Amino acid sequence: MRYSAEETTKRIETFQTDLKALSSVEVIRKYITFGEVAALEEHNYYQLKYEISDFFEIHPSQVLMVGSGKTGFSISEKLHAKPPKKRYRHFSEESDLDMAIVSQELFDIIWKEVIEFSDDKALWPRSDDFKNYLFEGWIRPDKLPPSFTFKNGKEWWEFFRKLTSKGTYGPYKIAAGLYKSWYHLERYQAVTVNECKQLL
Repeated sequence: MRYSAEETTKRIETFQTDLKALSSVEVIRKYITFGEVAALEEHNYYQLKYEISDFFEIHPSQVLMVGSGKTGFSISEKLHAKPPKKRYRHFSEESDLDMAIVSQELFDIIWKEVIEFSDDKALWPRSDDFKNYLFEGWIRPDKLPPSFTFKNGKEWWEFFRKLTSKGTYGPYKIAAGLYKSWYHLERYQAVTVNECKQLL
């Protein structure tokens, strides 16, 4: 973690000030899609982006960190978690490194494979959840068909499992979501940013 608890608290205060002064898109771009990350030093962040982009054969600029690893604090809350996780909690060793991949080409490849899987009428308990996120322009890997029957899902989970277990980037679980475009990523992030605005 690059920031002390005191520095993170100050970053939260600055974020909340910007929530009042800036549009949701400006807040997203200032704190999420641009700038340094809180969880990793710059060279480690680049290396993580490179490892992911190399595996998926895309450009490193199409991979970025989101969530508390990026900002140093979480702007979402999870009231149904045990224990509940409040908004503005600091990034910690229990946090994840949440990555976003923005690639229309990769998105369409996996979408096509999912369609073909669905045509075979194979068992897929989370298909409705998958479709809900797909409608919003992103693919959540935990909603993909079961990894033991869906090759692309199995490769996805195996890659991130190994990336996490190496420990190169700290004791954090590393996971990623796949977005069709920057529009869809920013639209999804805007949901939580707007919640933060409403609570001021």
